[in-house]
Amino acid sequence: MWLRLAGALLVTLAAIGALEYFGVSRMLGGRSPDEARAAAYAPAREIFWVMIFFVVMATSLLAAARRWAGHLKRAVAGPKR
Repeated sequence: MWLRLAGALLVTLAAIGALEYFGVSRMLGGRSPDEARAAAYAPAREIFWVMIFFVVMATSLLAAARRWAGHLKRAVAGPKR
């Protein structure tokens, strides 16, 4: 489980880094290139990426919880006859 969560974290961070490198946040930020250069700090961009990160991590945690619930249900029910 922890290996899958770590993998999801690494994939998420790599995707965010790649999208930032290619300038996706600038296109989604709604600013012209001149305004983007003039703005030293853009909190909307950071909030956007943090929300993407939380959605992906919540999805990973939900999938892990469902998997563990299935394992627990099978363990409590005992072996099939």
